Amino acid sequence: MSQGDWQLSQGDALTRFLFSEAKEARFAEFYTGEAGDPTIDYHFRNGSGPQEDAFCRRVFRQTHALRVVDPAQALPCHEVTFTGENDTVSFSDFRHLPFHLQRWLTVDLFAPYSGEFRFRIGTCGGVRLWIESELAACFTPFTRNAMQYVEVTLGLKAGKNSLLIHLDELFERDTIFALQMIYLSDTVLGVALPGKSGAIVDTLSQFARGLRPELAAYNHTVRLHSNVPAPEGIRLRAQIRGMGNDNFTPQTLDFGALNAKQSELTLPLPHDIGEAHYQLRLTLQCDDLALTRQMGINVMPDAPALTRANTLNGRKQEALRYIAENGMDRTSRLLAMMHLREYGPQCESLLNSTLKRISAREDCSDFSLVPLLWIWRYHQGEYFPAPLWRRVKSTLLGYRYWIDEPGCDVMWFWSENHALCFHTAQYLAGQFFPNERFIASGRSGREQQSIAEARLMQWFDAIEVHGFVEWNSAPYYPVDYIGLFALYQMADSQQIRTRAGQLIDRLMLQSALHYQSGVAAGTMGRVYEKELLAGMLTELSAYGAVAWGNGGYNRKCASLPLFCASDYVPPSVSTEYATMTEGELSAWYTCGGGNICVWKAPGVSLSSCVDHHTGEPGHQQHLVDLQFASRFDAKIWINHPGEAEPGGEKRPSFWAGNGVMPRVTQVENCALMLWHIEPENALPWTHIHLPIDAFEQLIATTHARIVRAGQAFAAVLCSAPLHTIEQGLTAGTECRAFGRDVAWYLEAGYGDDAAFADFCTAIAALELHVDAATQTATLRHPQRGEVRLTDFPPFPPLNGGEPRVVRKGVTA
Repeated sequence: MSQGDWQLSQGDALTRFLFSEAKEARFAEFYTGEAGDPTIDYHFRNGSGPQEDAFCRRVFRQTHALRVVDPAQALPCHEVTFTGENDTVSFSDFRHLPFHLQRWLTVDLFAPYSGEFRFRIGTCGGVRLWIESELAACFTPFTRNAMQYVEVTLGLKAGKNSLLIHLDELFERDTIFALQMIYLSDTVLGVALPGKSGAIVDTLSQFARGLRPELAAYNHTVRLHSNVPAPEGIRLRAQIRGMGNDNFTPQTLDFGALNAKQSELTLPLPHDIGEAHYQLRLTLQCDDLALTRQMGINVMPDAPALTRANTLNGRKQEALRYIAENGMDRTSRLLAMMHLREYGPQCESLLNSTLKRISAREDCSDFSLVPLLWIWRYHQGEYFPAPLWRRVKSTLLGYRYWIDEPGCDVMWFWSENHALCFHTAQYLAGQFFPNERFIASGRSGREQQSIAEARLMQWFDAIEVHGFVEWNSAPYYPVDYIGLFALYQMADSQQIRTRAGQLIDRLMLQSALHYQSGVAAGTMGRVYEKELLAGMLTELSAYGAVAWGNGGYNRKCASLPLFCASDYVPPSVSTEYATMTEGELSAWYTCGGGNICVWKAPGVSLSSCVDHHTGEPGHQQHLVDLQFASRFDAKIWINHPGEAEPGGEKRPSFWAGNGVMPRVTQVENCALMLWHIEPENALPWTHIHLPIDAFEQLIATTHARIVRAGQAFAAVLCSAPLHTIEQGLTAGTECRAFGRDVAWYLEAGYGDDAAFADFCTAIAALELHVDAATQTATLRHPQRGEVRLTDFPPFPPLNGGEPRVVRKGVTA
C-alpha cells in the first residue's frame, strides 16, 4: 500500500500542491520593439488574432526558454492549490503590460518500489521539475494560451520523493498560466504535501468546495452558504478586485475567525466600493495552511438610479450627472465632469491616470485615448494648468496608433472594437494636430489623418456588409460606441459622420429588440459570465435607460458620456421595440455571420443565433437567451461549458460561450438546440442556468422545468434527465444533462392562470428524442405533430442587416 495522505491512480490528475507567491517583473520595458504588417482583411472572427507571436514573446522565448533556473532560489511554498472540478492548476490572470510571472510548487510522491512512472504534463507557459534537487523534466514551449503536452518518465525511489516545480510565463493581456499533470502508469502512488496535515487540507478543501455566494450583494454585504459547516480554527481574509477597465485598486479585507459549525457567512464590504462586478478571492487560513477560492460577486446599488426625465435630453443630463458623481474611474467620467463643468477633486487624478495608461501603451488604452481626444476638442485649456495640457498634447503625439508603428507592448489590434478605436484615434489626432510630427510613426498629422480615413473606410465597408461579429454584446457594443460617437460628433469628413450615424442607428435598433425592462438581454456574439449574471449592471443596459427610459443608470462609462454629450437621437421606432406594452414582436436580422431571431412579449423575450458554426469549437458566443421582465436575474440560458469550474479565465468559460457549438433553430416563441460532443471532449454534459429564487413558481419533472414570473412563463425540456446541482457555487441555479448527443427545447408564453395551466398541460405532452446516428432531434408536439430539427423553416433572406419586424396583437 502506498504511503501518503491521498492516492494517485492511473488517469488521475495531480492537483494538490503547495505553491508560492507570484514573482513578477515588467518585461522588455525599455525595448523599442518593431513595426508589424499593417494589413488586415477587416473580416473579423470571434477569438481570432495574429498568426505570429508578438515581438515581446519572441524575445521572451529566445531569452527565457533555455535559461538555467536554480532550484536553490525557489520561493517558500505555503498555500494549497484549489482546483474544484478542474484537472488543471491555474494561475491565469490579466496584465495590461508585458509581465514575466513565476511560481514554485512542491509535492511529495510515495512509490511502493523504485522504478519509472509516466506522466503527461501540459502547460501554458514553461515547466521545470526536480526530484530531490535533480532536474527530471524541462518543457518550455511558451505558446500563449495554447496548452502544450509532453509525456515524461519520472524515476522515483521506493518511499518518499520530493518534487519541486517551477512555472513561468509571459503575461500578455488575458493569459492562461496553468499546469496539468495526468498520471499514466498503473501502479498507485501516494501523495502528500510537505510538512502539512492531509486532514487539515481535506477539511479546508471540503469547506471551500461547498461555499456558494448569493449572486447579488446588497447593502455592501456578501452572503455565502455552505453545505459543509465551518471547521474549527479557520480565519477568513479576502482580496476584492475590479473586473473592468477602470482604475480600481484591489483591497484586502480581514473577516477574522469563523464560528465553528457556521454554515451561513455574512461578509461586510467597504462602503466606498461602488456597484459593479468584482472578483472576490477568499483565503481560508487554518494553522499554517492557506487555501484560496475565487468567485464573482455583483455589488448592487443601495437604491437603483432609475430614470426620471421624460425626454431624451433630460435623461442624457441625468446620466451625465450620475456618472460625474459615481462613475468608474475612467476617462469618460472625466469627460462627463468637464461637460457639466462640475470639476471635483478626482479630476486631476483621472487625467493623470489616463495619461499614464496611454503613455505606457497599456492594452485597452485606445479605449481611453478617444475620450481624451474628445476632451481636447471641447475642453482644451479649461480648469487644468497649462503644463498639464501640454502633457496631454505630448501624450497624444507620442502614442502608437497602429501595428505599422514601432512598439513593444501587448495592445490588441485585431478585434472589430479595437480596430475602430485605433483608427478613430489616429484620424482625430491627425485632424487636431495636422502640422505636428507624431513620434512613433514619424508622420505629420495630415498623413496620419489620411491613412486613418482609408482604414476607417475599409472598416465601415466590412461592418456594413457583415455586421458586428460581437453582435448585441453587452460588454462590447459600448466599446464600439466609443469610436462611432466620436466620429459622428467630431470627424471633418461628412461621409464618415454619416456612416458612423447610420451604424449607431443599426446598433440602437438591434439593442431595442432585445431590451427587456431595463436589461440589455438577448443572444450575444461575445460575452462574459459577469454580464450574463448581472445584466442591469452593464453599460448597454444604461444605454437603454437613456435612449428609451424604463431602466436605470450605473457606474459603467466606457462611452455613455459620449452619447449623452452628443446631439444624437435614436430612431423613433426603436422606442416602440424597447418599451412595448402589449402584443408580441418577432424579428430577424443578420449580424457578424449570425442569423438572429427574436421573439418578445411585454413580460418575456426569447432570442437565439440560428445554426451558427454548428459542431465547431466555440468562443464567447451566447446562442440562446430567455429573459423575463420581472427581475434582472430571471434569466435562463443553456450552453456546453468550456471549463468545469465557474468563474474561470477560459474562453469559452463555464457559463459564457460553448465548448462545442450546437445546432440551433427558433420559430417565434420556440427554440430547439442539438449538441453532438465528440468522445475526446472532456466535458460530456450540457447545462441550464436556472436561478430558482428569481421565479415565483417552479415545476420540475425528470426531463423538464417550467417557471413562471408574473404574467409570463417558460418551459425547458431536455432529451436527457436533468440533474439539479445542490452543492457548491451553482447550487440552486444549475441543472445538468449528461450525454454527448442531447437536445434541449425552450418555449415561452404569457397570460393568466388559465393560460399557464394550458401551457403546463401542453408541455407535459411533449416528447423530445435524439437520434445519435443521424444527429437529429425530434419533438412530438400536441399542436404541430412530429417536428424534426430540420423541419423548422429556413432563416428568411434579409438585406443589409436591417431587422425585419412583425408585430401581433397591437392596438391600432
